[in-house]
Amino acid sequence: MKKGLLLLILSISLLSGCSALDQVNQSVNYVSEATSYIDQASQFSSQLPEMTQQAVVDTEARTQLVQELQQMQTQINQFANLEAPGFAQDLHQKLVGYNETLGTEINGLIDQAQAGQITLEKVNNSQIFQTIDQINGLMNQFQQLGQ
Repeated sequence: MKKGLLLLILSISLLSGCSALDQVNQSVNYVSEATSYIDQASQFSSQLPEMTQQAVVDTEARTQLVQELQQMQTQINQFANLEAPGFAQDLHQKLVGYNETLGTEINGLIDQAQAGQITLEKVNNSQIFQTIDQINGLMNQFQQLGQ
């Protein structure tokens, strides 16, 4: 009887330990996903002016620009669907808010590019760079969560 009770207690403690380990893994995965997303947004931002300049004079480059904009839009949507752990909820909501602004701006650029009306001036006057700067500003906070 004592062996059975001991086995039951040991089993329960192992199962609860697995749950705690799963939570730690989910938290680490979330922080990793968030920092990776921020890096991708930063890269996108640094490449956007050059891609736009090429798209102004080259229809093939314009098609490539539209694809890159759509890919960034997909990344924004995928990040929005991530489930943030409790300790990162506020930071996640900030980032999702910035992403909504970024998504709106990207949709506008897609429309302009598809209509052949995109210019570097329009891109520079959009809120894309300011929004990505705000997103980059969250990187340090996400890295601290991972520690």
